Amino acid sequence: MAEDKKIKACPYCGSIEVVPKILFGGPLPGIDAKDGSYVCRNCGKEAVPLYFRSFDDWYAFFENRGDASKPVDLAFVSVPIIPVNTAALFSLGKFDFPIGKTAKVVNIIWHNNSIIPRDDGVPFDTYWKAAFDKRYNASAVLIMDLAGVREAKPNFKVLKDLTKKNREIWLDIGMRTVQDLFDSFAMEVSRAIVSTMTSTGLGIFNEVFELSDRCLPCIYLDEEIVWAKKRAGPSRIKEMAKKLKSIGYEEMAVVDLKRLGTAIGVSRGLLEETLACDIDIYIGGGVIETDLEFLREKGVAGALIDPHTPVIRSLFETEENLTATDFRLSEKSKTIKGSSIPTD
Repeated sequence: MAEDKKIKACPYCGSIEVVPKILFGGPLPGIDAKDGSYVCRNCGKEAVPLYFRSFDDWYAFFENRGDASKPVDLAFVSVPIIPVNTAALFSLGKFDFPIGKTAKVVNIIWHNNSIIPRDDGVPFDTYWKAAFDKRYNASAVLIMDLAGVREAKPNFKVLKDLTKKNREIWLDIGMRTVQDLFDSFAMEVSRAIVSTMTSTGLGIFNEVFELSDRCLPCIYLDEEIVWAKKRAGPSRIKEMAKKLKSIGYEEMAVVDLKRLGTAIGVSRGLLEETLACDIDIYIGGGVIETDLEFLREKGVAGALIDPHTPVIRSLFETEENLTATDFRLSEKSKTIKGSSIPTD
């Protein structure tokens, strides 16, 4: 059996979601290279993959390694959407303060044909700690730069700081050209989002596919598919899925804009419509944590969870309380150290 026909799996976690590591650079823009190593989308580690002749061989191998390595639900990922309001940070100039405490993760809604911030948000670091807390345990996070998506002005200075994390990060900077693809991967993220909302047609989907297999097409819906220009591409999900498959994509994300930021749960109707497409689906728009088991059982590839669900908000409060407690203990320690303690 040829090597490329075998099943490749991560030697660390057992996931079959492994892709060649792409190297961007060189004197000619638009050229990428593969150095022979692979990156696991599930655990984020780089390694030479294990090869198996069949899924039965793959499962038997990891089952024999014990529960810690058994590949259960590795194909399903839960990814919180993290909209960052970076537009307000353009005027900061050179900063020497923690940007993770200054950049805010806001909730968002779809209004007047635009994604807009709904509140003042919470510090990025607070959200990050909650998302990767053991009680929440996100598979990855999707950072959405609102300045890039809304105004085509990604704040790279801020994003470069926020993406310096040892976790799997998906990034949406509002990709409009191939240059945006290079800018995304210059920040060493795991996946770059190319969406209909910022695209003027199918051309960009063709171009980025030729350059990288780490781009995820994202279909934004408001009854019909939302494009940067009217009638720039297919209006229905099934037709769009066929177009993407003809290009070579094997997966796509679908986001219900009317539910985005509402945390009211996934649309069952939209779910059924997307499952009818012969392509792996990541679904978002109103998705909350109680949807995850249902979506996993339905067989979707993953869920894009709303930014500010009740569960994640409760973890924010826990994080803020712990921070306040640490501050009080620190201040108390300073007081004790500075006080006059009598000695015998």
